Amino acid sequence: MDRTEKQVIDELFDKLGVAEQQSGARDREAESLIQQHLVRQPAAPYYMAQAIVFQEEALRQAQQRIQQLESELAQRPAGGGFLAGLFGGGDTHAGRPSPRPSSRFNDYQGRGGFLGGAMQTAMGIAGGMMLGSFLHSMITGGNEAVAAEAAPADMPPAEEPPADAGFDSGWDGGFDDGGGFDF
Repeated sequence: MDRTEKQVIDELFDKLGVAEQQSGARDREAESLIQQHLVRQPAAPYYMAQAIVFQEEALRQAQQRIQQLESELAQRPAGGGFLAGLFGGGDTHAGRPSPRPSSRFNDYQGRGGFLGGAMQTAMGIAGGMMLGSFLHSMITGGNEAVAAEAAPADMPPAEEPPADAGFDSGWDGGFDDGGGFDF
């Protein structure tokens, strides 16, 4: 562990100390469950610290990027419309990529230690959460299930419009444009 890694860990625990002082009573049932997990996985605080540090850094970089994009947007000339770039107007910086925000992790990628493993840990956690969400969506039907739950129980189901409610040109040449219009 080098001085930067020590500083990152110390800053994390300083923030946790402030949060502990400012928060109310802890949920005893949740705390008990966490303790049970820690008994089974005693190294969990190490990996949790890595994930928190990495997520904080990712958030910091995202905030820097948002500020940079807002600044670029504020410097753009007004007007021109959405097709202005095609006809010589608009942003002259369109083809150039913007520089990426700096990161404390740049020097640690590809090597061991606390910060070197932080990205791998965070990506493993995030990947697991995304996979879990994906599988949940597949099993429960995704948006259809959410929409069904969102409808109040006391409302009658929406009535289907009559089959002839769409535009009818009077000619049925067997062509279906997929948009509900008969041509």
